[in-house]
Amino acid sequence: MNDEIVFRALFILATIAMLAIRVTFQSKVLRDQRKVEVKEEPVSLVAGSLAALTTIAFGLEYIIRPGTFAFAYAWAYPSWLRWLGGALLVGGVALLGLAHHHLGQSFHSLVVAKEEQVLVQSGPYRWIRHPVYTAYLMNYLGGGLLASNWVLTFVPLTLYAILVAIRLKREEAVLEETFGEPYAAYKARTGRLLPRIRDR
Repeated sequence: MNDEIVFRALFILATIAMLAIRVTFQSKVLRDQRKVEVKEEPVSLVAGSLAALTTIAFGLEYIIRPGTFAFAYAWAYPSWLRWLGGALLVGGVALLGLAHHHLGQSFHSLVVAKEEQVLVQSGPYRWIRHPVYTAYLMNYLGGGLLASNWVLTFVPLTLYAILVAIRLKREEAVLEETFGEPYAAYKARTGRLLPRIRDR
């Protein structure tokens, strides 16, 4: 079988899986009746929206008619790098689903303080404080590598990294304010985006 057919099929399946995960859990947020106070920085939403729009435009181009934006394929990635992208994408989608599953009703797509909020420490949250961000960074990089498209590889990843950099400080401040000492202890033993390497 042609590798390109496999790459495109994997890209399509990963896109469907990510949409299914996000729509499922976003719909639960919309049905949640608890009081929510939004504490988001508007500039992070701009970066996140631009990352999403770029991904939609160039992702659909790769799915429907690859090569339409010829400039985005200026450098052909070697096959091994594209397979690495596929592995990152599969791992990112799995992490995204797992993180959302463990977040449950604590999930929100914005930085918020939620009534009766729970400090989630199960699943990937045992080791990483923000696995959803890690998953999306993996997905943006993996999808771009898989498509052999430099725009998909670097533009959404950079924009989303800006969103994450802005959000992390704000989100952790809100969580510290909400949970106090339990969050400080949790923060001390976990990594932000990757598991903490412990001293022996």
